[in-house]
Amino acid sequence: MRVHLNIIWYGMRGAKIEIGKWGYLSIVIAIMLLSGCAEHYTSATYSEPYGFFSGIWHGIIFPLSLIANLISWVMSLIGISIFTDIQIIGRPNTGFFYYIGFFFGLIALGLI
Repeated sequence: MRVHLNIIWYGMRGAKIEIGKWGYLSIVIAIMLLSGCAEHYTSATYSEPYGFFSGIWHGIIFPLSLIANLISWVMSLIGISIFTDIQIIGRPNTGFFYYIGFFFGLIALGLI
């Protein structure tokens, strides 16, 4: 059984460009190499990531974070920078336990 990895792409002028398996592999390797250079967090944030109880708090204040993000987005359309540090989900976080806490915070928000 042989699998063909040919991708056909039509350029801006309608030219047919065919990318074979080596071209596809080259693109994947280039993306992996370029994304490996990105660093999103400082070393201080790595030492204490958000955990379970932070997730609960972020779940409870979710509506306020959502409103702040919407206001930030609308204001950015006209060139005003406001509420840029407010995020809906805290990053970096501990993963599964943070999301469980976030879920419990959302449930607690619904019960209030």
